[in-house]
Amino acid sequence: MKRIRLALLGALLITTYVTADEISFLTHNVEGQVYTDQAGELRGIKHSGKRAFNIEVVRELMLAMKHPTKFQEVPFARGMQMVTKNNDLAMFNVSRTPDRENMVKWVGPIQKEEDYFYEMKSAPTGISKLEDARKVSSICVLNGAIHHKILSSYHFNNIYTNVSYVGCFNMLKKGRVDLTVSASSTVLSKLKEAEISPDQIQQTPVVLLVSEGYIAFSNNIPDETVDKWQEALDHLKDSGEYEKLYQLYFLPDD
Repeated sequence: MKRIRLALLGALLITTYVTADEISFLTHNVEGQVYTDQAGELRGIKHSGKRAFNIEVVRELMLAMKHPTKFQEVPFARGMQMVTKNNDLAMFNVSRTPDRENMVKWVGPIQKEEDYFYEMKSAPTGISKLEDARKVSSICVLNGAIHHKILSSYHFNNIYTNVSYVGCFNMLKKGRVDLTVSASSTVLSKLKEAEISPDQIQQTPVVLLVSEGYIAFSNNIPDETVDKWQEALDHLKDSGEYEKLYQLYFLPDD
């Protein structure tokens, strides 16, 4: 009888181990695009950009999955280390690259965008192709993020890292770096957070990356669970609700 009870307990533990509510969700660089509501939950600010949109998309998926709508904000590099080294975690928004492919399990994409080099209008670099960016004194990128990895893989030796995109734009404004990189869709919200007038900054013609953002799940999470999150995202897109969230949170107010 004791063995039977232990077997039943083991089966119960296995069942509860794979339930969705055991996954802790991490996000990054949401400053200026989110607020904490009366229930103590992180919510996106309408018309403030990608991060607000990501929060609301993942929140809708959580509701569909009957998952607690809770997020923890961490620096990007720390979050990636956590989700790849520990169990029962999910991190968003993460670019899906060959070197990361088997480090986590993927759900997405939750959005797609083009990332450009940006410069001060008062200090134009004159770059017209990626190789030109190698010749400037310094380029600021988010520590550990995709731009950092790409430029490092190309053996750029003029990289300066910061813990936030806002920090990079502040460094650009102060003349401490010559270039920084941002998705074109979110540059205005970053400038607003950094208290920089858009008239001071200009987009160069050089695209560093056309990227898609994903939710990265720890490898211990069963494929069946990950598949359910993907199905929830697919349904959100097919239902038209995804586009409504995009209009309400990602795009600026007219």
